[in-house]
This record gives sequence, C-alpha cells and structure tokens, in this order.
Amino acid sequence: MSEKKKSKPIKLEWQGGLASLHEEAPIALRGADTPASSPPQKLPIGEIQGKVSIRKESKGRAGKPVAILFNFADDLAKNPENLKTLCSKLKTTLACGGTVENGEIILILRNFEKLKEILLKLNLIAK
Repeated sequence: MSEKKKSKPIKLEWQGGLASLHEEAPIALRGADTPASSPPQKLPIGEIQGKVSIRKESKGRAGKPVAILFNFADDLAKNPENLKTLCSKLKTTLACGGTVENGEIILILRNFEKLKEILLKLNLIAK
C-alpha cells in the first residue's frame, strides 16, 4: 500500500479573544500595519555619479583578484537598487562576475585599467 505523506500543519498566531458583533476590530494580527505608523520612505532611484574608491583584493577568494567599489560620494548609492543596476551594467560591459554586499560592489576581474575606463564613461571618478 502506498502511504500518503501528511503535510505539516501551519502555525497561525492569533491575539485577541472572542469578539462580540459590535466591535470593529476583533483580532490584532502580529506585524499588521497600524494606522498610526507611517510608510517607510523610499530612496530615490537614478544613476550614480561622482567619486568612488576602488581597492584590489585576492585574499580569501581562492586567489582570484577582485575589485571592490566602495565609498560612493553620491547619495543615490545609499539605495541598493541603484547599486544593483550599476553592478549589472559593469558586469555586462566587463564580462565578469560580481555582486553587491553591504553598500559595496564586488567585481571578479583582472583588468583594473579597463574598469577605470568604463567608470569614467559612466561619470564615475575612480580614486
């Protein structure tokens, strides 16, 4: 005979008691927005310009050289979406791998001079 696998029960958290028909909000869900809370402010989206610092590292990365772009002068770099779009532009033009971590762009490449040239084309001044 084949046994049917039982699905795990879903845990629901409920705060409150039995409510009468005259109450408007019988239950309060954990994590639900309250009317008094203000929505989070969104950071502006745009192209990052200005100065940026570059450092080279290979330690702890299996000997592969990486370029780390950090310390952006533009306030638009505080938005992670802007960093992701800049990272994807750099990865496609340089044909390399990369990621965004902790407000820094990490690119796996060997040709740092080409990186500086492309940054100048994107209106970023490399230090």
